[in-house]
Amino acid sequence: MTLKTDSIFIKHIQCLKCKSSDANCLYDDGHTWCQSCSTYRATCDVEGFEDIEDVKDIKDIVKTVKKPKESLNTPTGATISAIPERKIQKATCEKFGVLQDAEKHYYVYDGGVKTRYVASKDFSWVGKSDKLFGQGLFPSGGKYITITEGELDALAAFQLTGSQYPCVSLRNGAGAALKDCKAQFDWLDSFETIVLCFDADKPGVQASLDVAELFGAKVKIMKHSSDMKDACDYLIADKLKEFVSRWWNAEAYRPEGIVTVSDIKERMLAPPIAGVDWCFPSLTKLTYGRRKGELYGFGAGVGVGKTDVFTQQIAYDIDVLNEKVGVIYLEQNVVETAQRIAGKLDKRLYHIPDAKWTRQQYEESVERLDERKQLYMMEHFGAMSWTAVKSIIRYFAKAYDIKMIYLDHLTALAANEQDERRALDGIMADMASLAQEDGLIIHFVSHLTTPEGRAHEEGGRVLEKHFTGSRAIARWSHYMFGLERDKQAPDPVIRQTTTFRVLKDRFAGSATGEKFGIHYERQTGYLNECLLPENEPL
Repeated sequence: MTLKTDSIFIKHIQCLKCKSSDANCLYDDGHTWCQSCSTYRATCDVEGFEDIEDVKDIKDIVKTVKKPKESLNTPTGATISAIPERKIQKATCEKFGVLQDAEKHYYVYDGGVKTRYVASKDFSWVGKSDKLFGQGLFPSGGKYITITEGELDALAAFQLTGSQYPCVSLRNGAGAALKDCKAQFDWLDSFETIVLCFDADKPGVQASLDVAELFGAKVKIMKHSSDMKDACDYLIADKLKEFVSRWWNAEAYRPEGIVTVSDIKERMLAPPIAGVDWCFPSLTKLTYGRRKGELYGFGAGVGVGKTDVFTQQIAYDIDVLNEKVGVIYLEQNVVETAQRIAGKLDKRLYHIPDAKWTRQQYEESVERLDERKQLYMMEHFGAMSWTAVKSIIRYFAKAYDIKMIYLDHLTALAANEQDERRALDGIMADMASLAQEDGLIIHFVSHLTTPEGRAHEEGGRVLEKHFTGSRAIARWSHYMFGLERDKQAPDPVIRQTTTFRVLKDRFAGSATGEKFGIHYERQTGYLNECLLPENEPL
């Protein structure tokens, strides 16, 4: 929506959107525009008048405070003179055509005049202009252009830099910075260097970033000293040298995330460190352990044993590594999960009623697990949104300082999405960012698509492409693992032996294609490394 610039400013009022008490500007035609949040409304939204839609009603309300319109011609009695309270010289005012009388300053734009009431700092517009203040005074294509938030700051910056380089100001402060600069993009972009000298407050900092993104590498952002807010402050305090120094040394804009060798040199010189161990020594050797910020994906057929592998790894993290663990199992209730973890710690099948364990042994195991305060689980069964799961993971990390996360399974997070593959792509990208930001090690299970030929539950080979949403998983995972086991094999050894295969190794690349065997002990429920049977599938 186009802002009206040919109306007269009446007064400052509350903004109901950003809650600013006085940043919202009310004009004589009833429209409002907030200098803080840049919200435009065709009718007044001041408290008590929210439901008024008739502009005429608004005019009736404000007519008692309405200021008379000024002429675009030189105001009667206004002259060009110095502004001593700001230490702005007459010559500077002459350059920019700033007029004054006892009550007002008049800033002449190309097509309009902005009047500032000295006592109240309110302002009004006559005419219409989309140009920056001072723009018409300087030709395009120069070496430097400085942009400030307000007209007085433009005068001050011009004077402080020896009146040598063009200085302009925004029309309506930081809130409209991006809009104002977009409107004059071609003219501003013609300069070799754009120096942003916005106010040292939150809106000014944000406006600097917004405008810097618009013009990119040619932007430099001036950083103010702690006791200076804007260019006027330097001029009033007679800190010309400091301003000039900060102006010349304004920092070149660099988008967030871009670094140089100098930025990371200390981290580069740190010796490579192996990650934390897996519960399987062969896997630790192949992957050099697990590192924070990485994703580890597991894929297997139904009932092949991926959840059992997870459970044992969780028990290892708790018992051997003394780590806190966050567990999100979407297809297993929390009681069974905790029973299985306790069982792995004791090498007993506590989740099976007729297994060889006593009630006393089980109670003692539960008490030990409780005393550790290391196991945190989310109680939920069935499909769940990634947004909800992400919130849980963040809570684990922030509230309990948990770095080990186990998610079973990834596919359930996209179960209700129309485009499952696209949803998984977004989930994986977000999960990778989350792991990096919070220094997490995230282990997740993915369901597999039905392969051609031998089924995964019959020992069929697991490939990357079998993972549901395989492209997204392969793109963002640091490691991908496949678990293969023939559940129907006549030979009990084969039937209870799982092939653990490395499908992807982003860290070193050398482990891809490597494999080892793990054998399930029926008496204890424990998994141990073993040699693979001779007829193990290729």
